[in-house]
Order: sequence, then structure tokens, then C-alpha cells
Amino acid sequence: KPTSNSISSGQVLPEPYTYEQTELIVKEMADLLTLDLVAKRLVTDQIVLTINYDIDNLNNPHIRDNYIGEITLDYYGRRVPKPSHGTIRIDHQTSSSKIIINKITELYHKITNQNLLVRRINIAFNNLVNEEQANNKVVYEQYDIFTDYNKLTKEKEKQKEDEKKEHELQSVILNIKNKYGKNSILKGMNYIQGGRTIERNQQIGGHRE
Repeated sequence: KPTSNSISSGQVLPEPYTYEQTELIVKEMADLLTLDLVAKRLVTDQIVLTINYDIDNLNNPHIRDNYIGEITLDYYGRRVPKPSHGTIRIDHQTSSSKIIINKITELYHKITNQNLLVRRINIAFNNLVNEEQANNKVVYEQYDIFTDYNKLTKEKEKQKEDEKKEHELQSVILNIKNKYGKNSILKGMNYIQGGRTIERNQQIGGHRE
């Protein structure tokens, strides 16, 4: 469930999507939601994903006969496979699209039934704090004799520098989108068949411009 310090996004798919098609949409949604974080100068360390399955799963005998999970009722009172729901943590607060997409993909693979068709997706980023607050946060760490802390420090410094560069790029992308339109800059995944970002960007409040 989204908390008071969270940002979320939901999408109802135009038709039942396969496991592979849905993974693309999850990545697209996470990417767009990450830009919202950057625009609001926020960072997160927790991702929540909910996958709602389509009624066709129980109407199609090829899928129904191989499904052994729980059955529940959707918003309209129709029988559907129980939604998949999960949470994953990031080891630090970030607005990095690369890190967040990798994490939500890991979560998607962990919780989603590969054999079922999907109809609705919900994503939430929780535990939001502003960038300045996160940068000034003091982290305490328990030392041990088995860890190479010089190497660890260098790795963390490199990651921090990589995230800083990505953040600067994300800010440039936001400025261009605000000036020339949301579809003025797109990623390769947005052109893959089944992708929804281009079409969603052409809509305002759920309606086409």
C-alpha cells in the first residue's frame, strides 16, 4: 500500500498481456516514475509492485487447467487468479533509473506467475525523502576483519559518481520533455511492440490530446 510519503503509478492494459510483454510495461512505468522523483527532487529505497491478472486466465482451459493458485474476485466481482504483490528494498536512497529498473525487474521475476495473462499493474516508491536530506544522512556500519574497506570505499565512490552523472542526464531529459513534449526523448524499449509509453504520453487524464 502506498504510504503518505510515496509516489505511485497504475496502468490498465488495453488487452491481456503475456509475462514478457508485461515486463516491458513494468520497466517503462518505473522509468517514468523515476523521472517524477527527479522532478520533485526526491529519492526512494523501497519499491512495491502489484500484478493483477486477467479474467481470461480462468476462461481459457489451457491456462485454467494448469493453474493451482488461489482465486479471488476482481473489482467487478469476477473470478480471477489472486494478484501477485511484493516489496523490494534498495541498499540506499536513490532516483537512479538504472538501479530502480534493475530492482523492479528482479522483483517482477520473483513474484509474477509466468503462465498467466496480466491486465493491471501498480507500482509505488515508498520511504521518500528529499535529495538534500538523503545526502546529509549519516550511515553507521559495523566493521569486520574480512572486508576490504579500501575496495568497498572505491566502489561506493564510483557508484555515487555514476548516479550523479545519471541524475544530471535525467534533469536534462526532463527539461527537454517540458519544453518540447513528453515524446521528444524516448528510449529504445519504448519502440518495442507492446510498449505503452508513447501512447500514454499522448494522453491527458486518460484521454487523447
